[in-house]
Amino acid sequence: MNIQKIKPVILSNKTADKIETEIFEELFFIVLNGESRPPDSFVNLEIINDGSIKQLNMKYLGRDEITDVLSFTADIPGINLIGDIIIDTNVAKSQKEDRTVTEELQILFLHGLLHCLGYDHIAVTDKKIMDSKEKEYIDLLKKEKS
Repeated sequence: MNIQKIKPVILSNKTADKIETEIFEELFFIVLNGESRPPDSFVNLEIINDGSIKQLNMKYLGRDEITDVLSFTADIPGINLIGDIIIDTNVAKSQKEDRTVTEELQILFLHGLLHCLGYDHIAVTDKKIMDSKEKEYIDLLKKEKS
């Protein structure tokens, strides 16, 4: 009997850009370990660039504006799906400053993943916690790459 293991990041790339799942997986495992999540946890990631993120933002959050990342927490008993993350590469490219596109995509993925794990940045104290988590995990990723 051959049982196929679920990939930790299930990537649906709806752009013409070549984006490798691996750029998200290493970061995913760092967060998974840091947040003490089950080893068979996984996340769905959709990469888009068609502007539909604005409609999704309006539909699900009531915000009539474009955004860079949306995330939706999953709560399915018996399945360790953390959630769904949607990233718009056009927005990522326009706001990346001195970072590479890959680095910006990783930052947005991390931001969405933390939202799926229950972190938020509405209240000032929550924002400080989430910012601290983002810095901690990006620093760990950089450390592993060096």
